[in-house]
Amino acid sequence: MDTIVDFVFPLIPAVLVFATAYIFFNRMRNDQHAFQQMLVRIEERKHSLPLQLKAYERLIIMLERITPTALVMRLNKPGMTASQLQLELLKAVRDEYDLNVSMQMYVSRTAWELAGRGRDEVVESIKSAAVKAGATGTAMDLSRHLFAIEEQTKNQSVKQALEVLRNEARKMM
Repeated sequence: MDTIVDFVFPLIPAVLVFATAYIFFNRMRNDQHAFQQMLVRIEERKHSLPLQLKAYERLIIMLERITPTALVMRLNKPGMTASQLQLELLKAVRDEYDLNVSMQMYVSRTAWELAGRGRDEVVESIKSAAVKAGATGTAMDLSRHLFAIEEQTKNQSVKQALEVLRNEARKMM
């Protein structure tokens, strides 16, 4: 029994030193791994942040460009009929949206959905104004009805989407 005690007793400090060293180096390795992961995330963020900010910028420009006032000012030509202008307006809205559809991967789901609602509101306003202008109406009639609808709705969906996009972009900077 004395030989066992004589053998085990000196091993106890060695086991304690080994356990302490193991715990210390294991924590140090884990901390270093976490630090390296953080550096990788920072590097990824450095590359993705400009893309995300560009996406917010492009969606804001899209929403500004598809407001009824901006569309009519840009697309109305003398001698157009209401139906011609309606087709041009709807095509412009669709083209703007299609050009920016890939931006949804860089913005929040809420922001993207609100941008879609803004687009839908504009499309509905154009269609409603076209119905009021009638099949024989002029582009001026359509414009007048579209501006009246815009005055009533105040482009609420577009404004809400713009506000969310601007706030999200500010948070990223």
